[in-house]
Amino acid sequence: MKGMAMVCIAVLILIYAGFFVVSRQADSNGGLLTEMALYGEISDTLQAQGFAIRNEEVVRQDYSGVLNYQVANGARVAQGGVIAQIFQSESDAAAWNKIDRLEQEMKSLSDLTQPIDYYASTPAAVGVQIYGSLGGILASAQRNDFPAVQNQKAELLSALSRKQVVAGEESADDYAQRVAELKAEQDGLKARAGQPIGTLEAPRAGYFIGATDGFEDVMDEGGNLNVEAVREISPAQVEQLLRQETGEGALSSIGKICLDFKWYLVCNLDDASMVKFEGVEDVTLDIPFASSETIPARVVSKTNRDPETGLTAVVLECTYMDEDIATVRNEAVQINVHTYKGVLVNEKALRFCDVPYTETDESGNEVEKVRENVKGVYVVYGGRLRFVQVLTEKNINGYAVCRYQLSEEEQQNLVTDRTIGLYDEVVVGGVDLYDGKIID
Repeated sequence: MKGMAMVCIAVLILIYAGFFVVSRQADSNGGLLTEMALYGEISDTLQAQGFAIRNEEVVRQDYSGVLNYQVANGARVAQGGVIAQIFQSESDAAAWNKIDRLEQEMKSLSDLTQPIDYYASTPAAVGVQIYGSLGGILASAQRNDFPAVQNQKAELLSALSRKQVVAGEESADDYAQRVAELKAEQDGLKARAGQPIGTLEAPRAGYFIGATDGFEDVMDEGGNLNVEAVREISPAQVEQLLRQETGEGALSSIGKICLDFKWYLVCNLDDASMVKFEGVEDVTLDIPFASSETIPARVVSKTNRDPETGLTAVVLECTYMDEDIATVRNEAVQINVHTYKGVLVNEKALRFCDVPYTETDESGNEVEKVRENVKGVYVVYGGRLRFVQVLTEKNINGYAVCRYQLSEEEQQNLVTDRTIGLYDEVVVGGVDLYDGKIID
């Protein structure tokens, strides 16, 4: 019985505590609901399915053997530069791959074979390097930027090794011995592995990507991208590109060369979406399933409209390129038409009130006037409600973006003492609201 009584008392206490919290939240401002006004950025966005068109050339060289690529995806190559070496067997290619890895490891350890500058390599300084590398690895992994993870992993291992030397747990001689062992292993592999029997070279200068999808020659003319045709693309052509799943010859090549940083994204938008493009020349793009980067773009065509479907072909020109973007083709894209910055206020807080104010006439006399339908919000200030006028940039996703740093002309046109400010306690719900109302 005593145990049951204790349980009942605990439940009653929890119920009372929950009721108290809810009551305090509702009654702390006399039954008003409030939100804090904070600074923020909101983008006016559109969702679309986009198709990427680039100036690309497929590398279709005949070879017999096993390839060992010499350049990474997204790496710059010169015309005639070696893309890959050809080996007689997979074992030879694997051996030379390991030879290259050993070379990189020896380079990373070579600095540790020299005497340490203990003034520059203090435990604190090395600790900063370690935590910096760890943070970089985590950030790159969240962005799915795995090539960057590999580089940062090497930096982390180097920093950890340096910490061992600074702490006296290992010496430069230990690392010199390790480098010598790696060199001996590398020399042994070179002696046993067969030499390359040929090479594959880049037909033109550009950025190498080791994958193709068969759409590399879309709107190609004479070996180069027909930019005018891209700019004049019709909604029907865009739809046709978006419907295709795989181009012909996607698996019949060893890679491609992106000849230019400049590329184009085409998509179809309806009339309601096109309203947002009025007067807009520059946008940014987010392609969440392909790249973690926000890509700047320029609107180069938005007039080719199909009257039957109501769709307009929009062409966006981009000049940002990396390994991930170079493989984008048919992807869902978010177009950030415009980004607004200011104090964010819940739309529910907006009110329209008649505000009395005084104005000085030509004779120097103060004249009482009333400005009708002034847009503003009620804020809690000094235990009272205060109506303040707001100047809004845009209403997006349920929030009004308000200016809080006003020009001299805007300040003169205010009919309230001030406008919205950062961290103001803004009323978003309540009844019988008026300027000067005392809050219990």
